[in-house]
Amino acid sequence: MGNIRNPRAGCALHGALATLEAIEGVVPIVQANAGCAMQHALAYRDRGGYITAQTVPSANITDKQVIFGGGSRLREQIKNTVKVMDGHLYVAVGSCECAMVGDDLAGMAREAAEQGLRVIGSDIAGFHGDIHRGYERVFLDLIDALPELETERAPREKGGEKGDERPLVNLFGLFPGGDPYYKGDLEELRRILEAIGLRVNNFFGPGGHAALRTLPDASLNLVFSRWGETIAARLEEKYGAPQLIFDAAPLGIEEVSLFAQALVERLDLDAAGAERFLEREKALAEYFLLGAANRYFDEGAGKRAAIVGDAETVLRIGGFLSRFAAVDIRTAIYTDRGEEDEIPADFGGAAHATSDSGEIADLLRDGGGADLIFASSLETEIAQELGAPLLTISHPVHDRMIGDRTYAGLRGAVALGADYLTLARQGRRAATEKLARKLAAVG
Repeated sequence: MGNIRNPRAGCALHGALATLEAIEGVVPIVQANAGCAMQHALAYRDRGGYITAQTVPSANITDKQVIFGGGSRLREQIKNTVKVMDGHLYVAVGSCECAMVGDDLAGMAREAAEQGLRVIGSDIAGFHGDIHRGYERVFLDLIDALPELETERAPREKGGEKGDERPLVNLFGLFPGGDPYYKGDLEELRRILEAIGLRVNNFFGPGGHAALRTLPDASLNLVFSRWGETIAARLEEKYGAPQLIFDAAPLGIEEVSLFAQALVERLDLDAAGAERFLEREKALAEYFLLGAANRYFDEGAGKRAAIVGDAETVLRIGGFLSRFAAVDIRTAIYTDRGEEDEIPADFGGAAHATSDSGEIADLLRDGGGADLIFASSLETEIAQELGAPLLTISHPVHDRMIGDRTYAGLRGAVALGADYLTLARQGRRAATEKLARKLAAVG
C-alpha cells in the first residue's frame, strides 16, 4: 500500500467492525490487542451504529496469546460477551496478529454454536486491505453463514409478510466508513423504492438482523458501488437473485426518474403508480430547487470546483453539481482507487486516484484554482490555504453532526443545492473581504 500520510480510512478490520456495529442485533467480538479496538473507537467515536465503537467487546490479547495462540482467550471472551451484551448474532473478527499465528476464529465460533450460542466467525485481518475490503469480506462471511441463521426462522415466502406481494430488494455498496451519509442516503433510497412498489432490505437500520435472515428472499440485488458487486454476485450464485449495478446512488429528479423506470421495467412494477410518484417528486423538486434560481445566478454561476472521495460519492455529487449548477469540476480525486484501477473521467478535468492526504493536498494546490472544494475534513487545512470554502461530503467528516442528512434522491438534491449556494456565498464573502484588506493596505 505504500506510505500514506494521514490516511482517511482504517484497515479491513475497522471496516468489518463499522459494518457489524451498524446492524441492529449484531454484536462484534474482536480477537485483537487493545490497540486495534482503541484505534477503531477513536476513529469512529461519533459515527456509531447500534453498537458504538467504544463498547465493542475485545479479547485484548497480549504477547502470550500472540506467541502461543489465543483460542482459549477468544473462547472466554465469547462466553463473557453473551452474558453481558444482548444480541441476536455475535460475530468474532480477528486482527493481523491472530491471522499470522493461525487463530481459528471459525472453529471457535462453531464450538460456541454447538453450545447453543449464536456465534459465527469472520477471518478478516487488517492487512487484507482498507475499510472497503472489510465491508466486502464480512458480508461474504455473513452470507456463507445464512444456513445457520435460517434455523430460527420459518420457511421463506417470497411475498414476505402475509398478504404483502411486493418484490424484495437488497441494497449494497453504501456502508459505514465508505459513505459518511449512509444512514440518510439509504433511508432516502428506501422511501423511493417503497413508493414505486418494493420492499427493501436495508441492513443498516431498524430490523437489521431480520434483514440479514431474509437476504435470500430478494428478487433483485441493487448495487451502488464497486464494493457491493462481489457481495451481490455471491448471493446470485447461492440463491439465484440477479444484480442490477449502478455507478452511484441516484441524486436529483432526473436520476431518480431513470432509476425508478429501470426498476419498473426489470421487476414489472405498476408503471402508472410509479409515474404518479415521480410527478409528485418533480413538482417538489421545482418548488425547492427552482425557487433558488435567482440566488444561483447571483452567486453560484460559473464556479470551479475540486472534489475528493470514494468513486460513488464523487460521481454522484460531482455529477449533480455539473448538471444542476453547471459547476466546472477541475479536479476529481478518487480515494478508493489504486494506480492499477481504471479511473473515471466523467468531468473533463484532471482525474487522480490516491488516498494519501499529502498527495491530495498537492493535487488540489496544483489543480487550476478551484473556487470551492468538496472533500473530507482532512482537506480543511489545504482549503484554508487556498482560500476555497470546503463542504465535507466524504469520509471522514469531523466538522458537522450528520444525523439523517442525505445527499441522495430528491431530499439529497435539495440539501446539496442549499449547501452549494451557502458555500458559494461564503466564497464570495471571503473574496470580498480579501479584496477589502488589499485596498486598505494600499491606502
